[in-house]
Amino acid sequence: TPPTIQQGANPTNISIPNTLMAAKTTTTASMQINLNSSDPLPSVNAFDASNADSYNKKGSVTVFDSQGNAHDMSVYFVKTGDNNWQVYTQDSSDPNSIAKTATTLEFNANGTLVDG
Repeated sequence: TPPTIQQGANPTNISIPNTLMAAKTTTTASMQINLNSSDPLPSVNAFDASNADSYNKKGSVTVFDSQGNAHDMSVYFVKTGDNNWQVYTQDSSDPNSIAKTATTLEFNANGTLVDG
């Protein structure tokens, strides 16, 4: 079908700014990930991002700093008990940026997140 023109309005100039938009730091992020309730506890007790035996699952999400630079944020999930997990984050470009304090996730028996 050919394009149609809406009748009744007068044409006007369109203004498209050619300036850069201000960078905006990521303040929240989300991800979908499945945590298997039957996973065993990691064989290594102390979390270490460089040791896959110290966590159960790893994911990533892209975040932006105050200058608009993208960073891949690694997210590590460590099972600590029935229905309980700890989450650690790390800027993948900086091995020293690992979160020192984990966020705790708690699920009910049906797998619904109840805290965290």
